[in-house]
Amino acid sequence: MSISNHRYDELVKRCFASALALCTLSPTAAAAQATQTSAIAPAAAAPATVPQQVLVPGGTTVVVSLTESISSATANVNDQVAIVVKKPVVVNGWLIVPEGANGHATVTAVQHAGGNGSGGKITMSVDWVYSVDGGMIQLSTTNHASESGDSKGAASTATLVSWILLGPVGFFAHNFVRGRDVTIGTDKTFTVFVDHDVHVKAAQRAGQAQAFDQ
Repeated sequence: MSISNHRYDELVKRCFASALALCTLSPTAAAAQATQTSAIAPAAAAPATVPQQVLVPGGTTVVVSLTESISSATANVNDQVAIVVKKPVVVNGWLIVPEGANGHATVTAVQHAGGNGSGGKITMSVDWVYSVDGGMIQLSTTNHASESGDSKGAASTATLVSWILLGPVGFFAHNFVRGRDVTIGTDKTFTVFVDHDVHVKAAQRAGQAQAFDQ
């Protein structure tokens, strides 16, 4: 009888110890589960910038250069010339034309160097560049700055840029000396202007890119 009581006491002690261990481990397991849940919970997404229709005034400056050199020795009228934007264009804090945006120009006149000492000449129309929304912004070498947001500016029909290299000038020199042709390299930058007011759908603030504010 005493042996049975002893076994009963041992059984009670073991059950008590198991119950105590369960009670001790439960908070730890719960904490571990909570930590795991918080670790896999998705982080709150940052609010997206809402695109805006931005008025780009006529006269806004755009700095461009050629993507390939051209020379009066080989250029022809109506040659299509690729240009690239060298500085980002920002209006009212919005990126309108990014640095590196492509554009277009056209050779309108060429004068080859002459045997009489006259130098070469190239004249081009600077036509347009791409804006951030994929539109083509018309350009001009004349600053048609609008006086208000309602003005459409003046349309330009003479967006011409000329490069001239004069040959040597002297007494009878034109009879013996040939002039030199002019070459416009990719390192040559020049400033043109937005031809007239235009609306661009912008989605990036200037703080997200190096700005060239107007």
